[in-house]
Amino acid sequence: MLLSSALALALMGGFFTLFSYDLEDTIFNRLVAAEAERQLEGRAVAPGLPAGMSAHRGHAALPPALARKLSPSLARGEYEVATDGAGHFHVAVRPDARGGEPLYVAFRVDTFTSTTGQLGRNAWLLLVSAALALFAAAGIAVVVARRVSRPLEQLAAALGEDAPGEAEDPGAVRELGTLRAALRERDARIQRLLESERQFNRDVSHELRTPLAVAQGAVELLERAPPQDAAAFGRLRSAVLQMGLLTEGILWLARAPRPGEHCELGAVSREVVALYDGLRQPAVSVVVEAEGPVEAPVSAAVARVLLGNLVKNAFGYTRAGSVQVHVAPGLWRISDSGEGLGKVAPEHAGFGVGLSLVQRLAQRLGWSVTFTPLQPQGTRVELRWT
Repeated sequence: MLLSSALALALMGGFFTLFSYDLEDTIFNRLVAAEAERQLEGRAVAPGLPAGMSAHRGHAALPPALARKLSPSLARGEYEVATDGAGHFHVAVRPDARGGEPLYVAFRVDTFTSTTGQLGRNAWLLLVSAALALFAAAGIAVVVARRVSRPLEQLAAALGEDAPGEAEDPGAVRELGTLRAALRERDARIQRLLESERQFNRDVSHELRTPLAVAQGAVELLERAPPQDAAAFGRLRSAVLQMGLLTEGILWLARAPRPGEHCELGAVSREVVALYDGLRQPAVSVVVEAEGPVEAPVSAAVARVLLGNLVKNAFGYTRAGSVQVHVAPGLWRISDSGEGLGKVAPEHAGFGVGLSLVQRLAQRLGWSVTFTPLQPQGTRVELRWT
């Protein structure tokens, strides 16, 4: 603000200085032109010239200092002439229409032009005036800014307080009070909707966990005796497992993240790959690479939900080729050579509820998840955290 004020003052000062010089020259030229016209009314030089002016008929009649600066063949007009030590002049030249000697009206303006000297002598006064103007402008700007921003600061402070029903400030702007009430009502409505969604997720998850627990128990009992239809039993086991992961994921969406939770993603990745190995086609190879122990700020249960859905989709969409899992600090990546996700835009609903759950859990945790189609086919999914 001070810099802009100083620049504005400098520009205005320069403009008025140049304007004063131009106005000064215009006035002097008008004076000598008027006197020259008066002199032209008679053939001889008329008496009664203003102070500082002189009229001369013919170039030879000019003072030597002016004669050296003015050409005898000058056209009609007004000229500013600075001589060498003889003064500063404004001269009007009027050639004789009958071929006689031209008329020269000279006006020595040294005693009338003191602008430059005054600027030099009174530079300190200009600087003090400019500084005072700057301080005054800054003070006015601060006062205006405070008056303008004070209602907004009061609104922000009121919205940040925990007591929405405190008494209104009698000096506050009524419109801002109305806006504050509307914003608080909107915030309360959003909180109610979020709590309602969390409660619904909790209720649904609890209702699903009971029959799933029964189904998982039945599957464990059946595993003790060789089933007659191994393929059907494998599909049943996979379906129960997937339902369990989805239910756990929905339940975790309704919970607030707990500080201090962590797990080793390399071990969880190998556990999930082994869990879903029954979905892998015989022609598909799987590799799990970990750059040493990688700790992630999430519980092992949530990590199984996140990674399990991604591994399941990679196995389900890959008929041949490979599935590669790479674990590094701040990064978990799975790449496959399948045809499914690589041909579908990541935002489409064809991903199913599993990947939608992965995206919502990642958002809840503050992680980023990206889906990248590979060429000629395949998909790469990356989870990143800090």
